Amino acid sequence: MRVSSPAGTCARCGTVGRPQTKGLCPRCYAKSRERTAVCADCGLLRLHHRTGRCSRCYRLAHTVTGTCGACGEQRLLWGPVCRRCMSSARARPGACEGCGRAVARLWGRRCARCAKLHWSTGSCEGCGAWASSIEAMLCRACRDFDRHNHRTDECRSCGRHLSVNRYGRCRLCSAARRQALRAGDPDWSEEPGQRGGIQLFFGDLYGPRGRRAARSPQRPGTTAASGDHRDVGEQRLFLLPRDLSEIARLSPSAATSLPAELGAAIVSFGEARGWKPATTAGVSRAMALLGEVGAGYPSPAMFAGLRRLGLPVSRVRELLVAEGAAPPLEEGPAGFARELVRGLPEPMRAEVAAWVEVLEGRSGRSRSRRPDTIRHYLNAVRPALGVWAISHTSLREIGAEDVEAQLLPLQGSRRTMTAVALRSLFGALKARRLVFADPARAIKPGRFPITPVLGLDDWSRSTLLSRATRADHALVILLAGVHALTRADIVGLTLDDVDLEAATITVRGRRRPLDRLVREHVVSWLEMRRERWPGSANPHLLVTYQSAYGTGPVSTAYFKGVFAGLPTTVAALRADRLLGEAAAGNGDPLRLVNLFGLSPAGAMRYVTAEIASGAGRS
Repeated sequence: MRVSSPAGTCARCGTVGRPQTKGLCPRCYAKSRERTAVCADCGLLRLHHRTGRCSRCYRLAHTVTGTCGACGEQRLLWGPVCRRCMSSARARPGACEGCGRAVARLWGRRCARCAKLHWSTGSCEGCGAWASSIEAMLCRACRDFDRHNHRTDECRSCGRHLSVNRYGRCRLCSAARRQALRAGDPDWSEEPGQRGGIQLFFGDLYGPRGRRAARSPQRPGTTAASGDHRDVGEQRLFLLPRDLSEIARLSPSAATSLPAELGAAIVSFGEARGWKPATTAGVSRAMALLGEVGAGYPSPAMFAGLRRLGLPVSRVRELLVAEGAAPPLEEGPAGFARELVRGLPEPMRAEVAAWVEVLEGRSGRSRSRRPDTIRHYLNAVRPALGVWAISHTSLREIGAEDVEAQLLPLQGSRRTMTAVALRSLFGALKARRLVFADPARAIKPGRFPITPVLGLDDWSRSTLLSRATRADHALVILLAGVHALTRADIVGLTLDDVDLEAATITVRGRRRPLDRLVREHVVSWLEMRRERWPGSANPHLLVTYQSAYGTGPVSTAYFKGVFAGLPTTVAALRADRLLGEAAAGNGDPLRLVNLFGLSPAGAMRYVTAEIASGAGRS
């Protein structure tokens, strides 16, 4: 039995006033007891938890699907209740020892406000920032970084031994690299630890609208010298984007300074997109400011400056793309790949470019992949390429052990996606004879984790439509619950796909009949859309106040608002519809294939789930 001694000073982090165990505070004592072992379930070398398992496998071994004893919903259970109800039950109410107030949840022995007052001011051991939120020798941002990453290793950039993210960088090096990209630094992909130095900075500084006013550390001024030595010049404390406030003091009629041809082009472009007069005036003022700066296509920092002035940045981007002023690297997977591999050695760049050509179908015999698929592949191999670029110059030098080392710390869908992308990369290079051997040939990616298919209860299903407060929200519920459309199908629907006279809707090239209820809601939504945005040129069926004046679809955050407060999601509602159809068709998978266009494997999944649930009910 572990016995805690009275409060004192931690011998490891120097925290004062917390209970001590063997001279250490609870946080340092827990870290000192961490040990790695081979998990009995997954076989990976991870931090040991209990019963010979890692924390993930221990959690999965004690997690089952069923009805929560507290909220009554079908969820993953942790004991008799779901994890949400368990977290709510763990909220310990009581009186704060700092202010004496009775609160619903205590953070330690203090309320949230007194916990912040307990912080001290000093230098953070993680990022070196001078901050006013120091606790356990770390600032608030580093504590959050430590809590979310759970891995202590040597930083691949600066070489310090502390918490690192999945790319192997500490918070300081990650922030320096990210801010260099935002500020338009041409050498942003160079590792911060390999530069002449990183200037210290202040933490916990926030500007208007919650944005950081004091940016992350940047590349200092350096001067190349003979050999590998660099003479560090004067360090810059901050690298802030250019301040447009002085230029923004132009009169409200600043658009009159625009050339006549550009002003007429903005007006005609806005009329074609259905812009409001205020939007057209804002775009004109933004173009006038950019003309005063004279920097060509705006950098991300310039767009951030326009956004702080309240100007419509998205509409400005659309105008620049339509006028042909957008840089070519921002369009297409090839440009995305060039931006991604900018910091890699030249041989690796050429090999990745050859792989992208194969994925696009411009080389080899394989079919072309979708642009989103190519982006997912490139993002999956990004960490591995960054690690290999430190000690290798070409992918020809990569062996099977290097591939295994990159896949070892990954689990679940991340491991599967990375393995599939690496197999595609080396397979394409081997087919084009750019590598001698395929080191990923023996890798078995495995299947993506298959989540259980669960239906809705009768009460939740019957009250969904009545709980929708808007016409477009009700239409989304019907499209997912009646026609079993996925989120991508709903987002991709256009006005031309809906034929009200014939009462049909076209989904993925197949025409489906519209029932009376869905048709009435489509008409109701179109009337509401025509009333709110009469001049909108967006071809999509669903629009919001952000997408109505452009041509793109709604964002993923739109569906969060649709199902906020509802006991389901788009995927769960679609699954419930398919399960119901499988039960009505006596488990015939061809019925699902013909009605909803499912693949044979997908139809069998729902049929099997319905048969299993029917057997459980009987």
